[in-house]
Amino acid sequence: MTAEELPVIPCGVALIRRGREFLISQRNEGDTFGSFWEFPGGKKMDEETFEECIAREVKEEVGIDIVVQEKLMDIRKKYKNRIIWLHFYLCAYVSGEPRPLDCQQAQWVDVMKLKDFRFPPANEIVIEKLMQISNG
Repeated sequence: MTAEELPVIPCGVALIRRGREFLISQRNEGDTFGSFWEFPGGKKMDEETFEECIAREVKEEVGIDIVVQEKLMDIRKKYKNRIIWLHFYLCAYVSGEPRPLDCQQAQWVDVMKLKDFRFPPANEIVIEKLMQISNG
C-alpha cells in the first residue's frame, strides 16, 4: 500500500496555556504510545470543526473548559497502516481542575520542562515552537 492509499485520520490537539505552563496528559497503557505524554486531543468527527473537536476531546479527557484560539501548525505522521494528521491549536485555559478521565494523569508543566517528558515523535517540533514563542 502506498502513502497515497493509506487512510488519513484527522486529529485536533490542544496546546492549553496557563501563564508559562501547558497542560499535558499521559496516554493510557493500552493505547498506541502507551504511557507516553501528549497534549490532549483526538480524532475529529466528520460533522465537527477542529475547534469543536478539541473542546470536546479536552472535556472528555481531562474535564476542563478551554477557548480554542488559533492554529499553530499541522503535522502528518505515518504510523503502520495509516497517516495521522495532527492539527495543533493554541488554547486558553478557562476553568476546571484537570483530572484523568481518559488518560493516566494530567498535569501543568512549565514550557521549558516539556522536553523532560517522553512524547510521541511528532510532538518534538511542536515543543520547540512552544519554547520559541514563550521566550520570544
